Amino acid sequence: MDLAIDIGGTKTFVATFDEESLVPHEIFQFLTESHRGFEDFLRRLTETGKKLLVGDQPNLWCISTAGVVDDDGNVLWSPNLGWKNLPLKQAVSRFFGDKGFVENDCNAAAYAEAWVRGSKNLAYVTVSTGIGMGLVLEGKVYRGSHYAAGEIGHTIVDEEGPVCSCGRKGCLQAISSGRGLENLIQSITGERLRCEDIFERARTGLEPYFQVVFRGAKVLARFLTNIVDALDIEVLVLGGGLTRNEFYRNVLVEYVQRNYYATPSKKISVELPQVQPNPGAVGVLLLSRQRFGGTV
Repeated sequence: MDLAIDIGGTKTFVATFDEESLVPHEIFQFLTESHRGFEDFLRRLTETGKKLLVGDQPNLWCISTAGVVDDDGNVLWSPNLGWKNLPLKQAVSRFFGDKGFVENDCNAAAYAEAWVRGSKNLAYVTVSTGIGMGLVLEGKVYRGSHYAAGEIGHTIVDEEGPVCSCGRKGCLQAISSGRGLENLIQSITGERLRCEDIFERARTGLEPYFQVVFRGAKVLARFLTNIVDALDIEVLVLGGGLTRNEFYRNVLVEYVQRNYYATPSKKISVELPQVQPNPGAVGVLLLSRQRFGGTV
């Protein structure tokens, strides 16, 4: 069995795969709760992995995770998880062996979505607890000079905006992500609402919920339109929990399609993910099998 893991700011997805399959054999999810400390998270992760593997060692293991990840599998910085210079691959290797691979979650998801579509230039954006983006350019994952390509959640879009989890003001994530929307509503009304409740109120046009959600979606849409134009992307994939909300998603899709720079032969597809059940886990599995010579 191959073991694939996707670590998100809210939930962690763990699945086993037969060595020649991209369809999970068995799946389990648990709350990440990184605030409880890495050792606690590692204990829960390894217990889950061993349970799914029925005590066996995996043929290979792989992790897609929020944050900046280097070639050695170290998480250099993940504001949403609170991890900095964390030797994730080394830590997990103690339990599942050295045949392991760690990649940024959006990079992995972008690769999976590009692979299934046969696309050479694709951007995958995830909008959930935080915001991230993965890029496949000319058929390869683009990581950048410091492994931080696609960290769009921590780009400043409003210098006078709210404080972000990275410590700066006005980041895209603080305005347009799930946690950002929740924090904004709490600062305005004093209410601690889940994003689902905010969306429901926004859908009916109730203020200030409508304006907070509409502005968040529009700011993100404008940013993504500029990315599409700057990199000449052919497919933009909208992933993450927030993009499953019809109101939020429609603002994104309509803005991008209406405002991208249209040259005579240029056509942009804005789509939902095709890879199931988890693009990050499937993408990192594909990348790790390529690395270790397994069957893709």
